[in-house]
Amino acid sequence: MDLTIQQNCPSCGAEIELHEADRLIRCPYCDVQNFMVSRGVLRFILPDKAPKHINRRDMFYAPYLRFKGNIYYCKGKFQKYKLVDTTQQGMNTGVLPPSLGLRPQAMPVSLVTADIEGVFLRQTVKARTLLERAAQLTVIDSENIRAPFYHRAYIGETLSCIYLPLYIEDGVLFDAVTNKALASGGSSENMASRGERYRRSWTPHFLATLCPRCGDALEGERDSLVLSCHNCHSSWEERRGDFRSIDWECVNGGSNTVYHLPFWKLQVRSTGKDMESFADFLRVTNQPRVIMARHRTMNLIFWIPAFKLRPSTFLRLGRTATLSQEKIPRGKAEMGKNMHPVTLQRKEAVQALKSVIAAAALNKRKLLPVLPEMSLHPISTVLSYLPFVDQGHDFVQEQTGISVAKSVLRFGRKL
Repeated sequence: MDLTIQQNCPSCGAEIELHEADRLIRCPYCDVQNFMVSRGVLRFILPDKAPKHINRRDMFYAPYLRFKGNIYYCKGKFQKYKLVDTTQQGMNTGVLPPSLGLRPQAMPVSLVTADIEGVFLRQTVKARTLLERAAQLTVIDSENIRAPFYHRAYIGETLSCIYLPLYIEDGVLFDAVTNKALASGGSSENMASRGERYRRSWTPHFLATLCPRCGDALEGERDSLVLSCHNCHSSWEERRGDFRSIDWECVNGGSNTVYHLPFWKLQVRSTGKDMESFADFLRVTNQPRVIMARHRTMNLIFWIPAFKLRPSTFLRLGRTATLSQEKIPRGKAEMGKNMHPVTLQRKEAVQALKSVIAAAALNKRKLLPVLPEMSLHPISTVLSYLPFVDQGHDFVQEQTGISVAKSVLRFGRKL
């Protein structure tokens, strides 16, 4: 489930409501558009109902780490995946609840800002530990498969920190959300020694959405990670706190084209396994196709969806587009109509490469054991928009016949 976030407009200060995946923020009051950039994990705070006589500077905020995303893994002769949404303590203590439960989804949260007084307890559990705990859920889910793990990937994940407000009154520690006592014998001085005041680096900053090349307005949707300039036909992604141009193309379709879906077109160099061309990919995955001379001259290129989807659909689109790449013509750097937002970063597409190879393999018993020794290095990346036609409930890709349900696209925007 998505978080609902209360945030002040960086331009006019009006209170606006965001969702967890939102990056392009348009204020309904001043109509100014900004792109939000985080300096690490986003930090949120739950609303509290602390008594009015409690001084806000005497409040404490306990960190909880939240992981939301898809875990893909290969075990034995099986490829599995699991959607995980978990919140766990960010510090080792037996006093606080082990999890926030449904609180983050049931009530609006706020971004941590300089206006919040009080002491933030230090996070002692590393984010990597949370990922390992989330991965344990896949182990539990596959206990009946008695075979070694060969590969695991986290794709489309969101990692954030949510603070639970607390206060101490008469030596008793209270949950400030419910005003229920958690433990007795609490000391404000002892708690304060384990925390720190607000850090400026915790608050995201905002970029003006003007094209760095021509100065025109950049366009996108609320959850877009790539913004487009329709004036100079350029595409931009945020890297290291600034907009950087990316190589992109839009494949022309017929007169029936109504929608364009983005794919990361990754040319890859493989080490640890003899796979240097498209012909090698067909051979390694044991495809029932005659390998032609032209296949041996084709580069090793993967087509990975650049938008979030259910794992089964994500793997199917990545596998089918990669196997059907001969049918896809070269595109041009010209904006198409109705372009679906890019919601999956390039680095996550790279993480998905082995999962797509596993999905394409017809003999998984033979291929999965060699995944650990396989290393894939991207040489070049192009963001390619493919044309789709409307077939009622589905969009169908014109050149390859790949189909994706409209409902699946809508659900993917909430992952």
